[in-house]
Amino acid sequence: MSTLSSYFVPLSQKRKAEETAEIVESTSDPFKHCKTNTEDTCGQEDGGSGKDWPECWTLLQKNDFCQRNEWLFVNNKRLGCKVCRDVGGLPVEKRMGMKISVEVSKTTVNVFKKKIFEHKESGAHKAAERIKSESKNEKLDKVVLNTTKVFRTAYKVAKKNQAFNNFEDEINLQELNGLDMGYTFHSTNACINILNHIADEMRKTLISNIVNSKNKISLIIDESTTVNNRITLIVSIRVVLPKHSAPVSLFLDLIELQDTTARGILSSLISHLESLGISEDYLKEYLLSVTCDGAAVLFGAHGGVKRLIKEKFPSVVFWRCANHRLELSVSDTVNKVVGVNHFKNFMDKLYVTYHASPENARELEECAATLELQLLKIGRILSTRWVASSFCTVFAVWQDYEALVYHFQEGLLRTITSCEFVLDLGLMCDALQVLSELSLDLQERNIDLFTADRKIKNTVQLFEERIENPGPYYNIALQSQKTMKFKGSELHKNEKLTPTISSSAFYESLKETVRKCILEGDDADLPECAKVLDSKYWPENPGKQLTFGETEIRKLAQKFCLNEKETILGFHEYLEENEVPDKLLPLMHALSTIAISSTECERGLSQMNLTVTSSRSSLVIRTVSSLMFIRMVGPPLTQFNPTKYVESWLLQGHHNAVDTKSRKRSREDEAWLNSSSIWRARGSLSLCNCAP
Repeated sequence: MSTLSSYFVPLSQKRKAEETAEIVESTSDPFKHCKTNTEDTCGQEDGGSGKDWPECWTLLQKNDFCQRNEWLFVNNKRLGCKVCRDVGGLPVEKRMGMKISVEVSKTTVNVFKKKIFEHKESGAHKAAERIKSESKNEKLDKVVLNTTKVFRTAYKVAKKNQAFNNFEDEINLQELNGLDMGYTFHSTNACINILNHIADEMRKTLISNIVNSKNKISLIIDESTTVNNRITLIVSIRVVLPKHSAPVSLFLDLIELQDTTARGILSSLISHLESLGISEDYLKEYLLSVTCDGAAVLFGAHGGVKRLIKEKFPSVVFWRCANHRLELSVSDTVNKVVGVNHFKNFMDKLYVTYHASPENARELEECAATLELQLLKIGRILSTRWVASSFCTVFAVWQDYEALVYHFQEGLLRTITSCEFVLDLGLMCDALQVLSELSLDLQERNIDLFTADRKIKNTVQLFEERIENPGPYYNIALQSQKTMKFKGSELHKNEKLTPTISSSAFYESLKETVRKCILEGDDADLPECAKVLDSKYWPENPGKQLTFGETEIRKLAQKFCLNEKETILGFHEYLEENEVPDKLLPLMHALSTIAISSTECERGLSQMNLTVTSSRSSLVIRTVSSLMFIRMVGPPLTQFNPTKYVESWLLQGHHNAVDTKSRKRSREDEAWLNSSSIWRARGSLSLCNCAP
């Protein structure tokens, strides 16, 4: 006989009705009866062991909630969102303040919080649902894929230094080849915006790696003016990056200067570096040296950037570009030694003769062909160009001598066939060859302070020995003076008594001026201190003389603000094992990080002149900097992966390549419309099978 709880309803049916009413009541909010106190749970007759759902739910409630909310799932008595778990992030739809909670996606939300129920109406959850639904029909993949194609095309335009107008033609070409390039991002402005974004992201990654490496850095700066008369500061950085054993010199940025005074330049430099992520505090700890040319506003001892940097960062080594010093030393020699100017003037006449007259150049080529000789280009010497180009010019005259004599009938013939000219030519070939090799060595990106100092000293010693022992070209010229014949041509004495170059005075002047390329002042002893790190200068048993080099290492550690104790211990290990330990690496990296030459900025200047031409003079400095950064620092086109740049682009709220809400570009071509009748003609004028 059944027990009744009322006169009309059995107990089992009444309990079932109460549960059904509870479910209906809690449908709008499944957590209405859940209290913050874990003791106030909805205990049921089956609420015991083995349950995976929250204690405040019955089995019927759990099934009903999960059925009504397909996104909900239960695990280990905690709740989570299936959609957010599957999406895992919002690579496309993320906006400001929109973020998937880790708790929600990994089922760590306690049931006593209403967070999971409120999550259903959140923007992040709706965006995740949209991403998941679009992924089923591959719409999301299409967004990223098409935008990636556009980014790669824009990168190619910058890497090959093409005009931005070529971007639309590149898009058209790929569409004609059957690729889907989307609907938008086909304009010149889109290409500029994309390249600026790529360069900014690349620069952020580079700065982040530099800051995280905690290695010393060197700055290379140079002031320049663009074609559109904007004064800029080219900034390059030299540093040992993580997983690299040698330093690299990289173009960093191009800064437009509003104030060209020393204080204005320094203020613009520091504020711009801070905007990139290199703070002034970081510079105080890790800035090792600054390299620039000899311009007064930069290197002036009283009112230049050098003095201001020394006041702000006392330990910084301020290095004057060794290549610029070398050029100035050659210039000083030209002004001091009698006869050099006369030789230079004659070489300039040769240059003008063949550079300004195509007819003379053609006749010289015919003479060379008759003599079966191959001509070398004749340029200017001892001018504003690097000394290596001066050697190329004098060597070209040496090689082309027979053709030049064959071509000249009068005028310059008397000068070029004189004994004095041949002697001067041989002397200049010897000297400029040595200076050219030194200049090229100093321009190498991996040259360090000790190596540069040694090469400069070797050159000084070579010039000193050349006073007594002539070089190979000068010896040939001396033999020609005795026989009065050079390369088959008769020589004669100079009738005008033009002064020739004294070899002893010439080499003495070069020796003294090149010697100035070595460090001066407080930093003059740095190369000598660094000498102890070269095993060639160690004693026979360095392991038994642990005090060897200790003074020099201590000086270097103090100069570069390194840990003295750790550095000296590392040097002792180096002496014993002849292998560089980790404790000595900071000192080794610091010495190799000092930039010897500002040629990296010169390369940037050359790249800027190739980018900002007369037809592109309206480019803003930010765009010019982005193009230069991609050209000089960016990876090759075959190794460029645009995916991460596309994701960061979309995360910033930009449109994608298949966004139908964006304006499509016009594809009408007026030139085609004007000539379409010709190309679509039939009969005898038919030029193609174009559709009518």
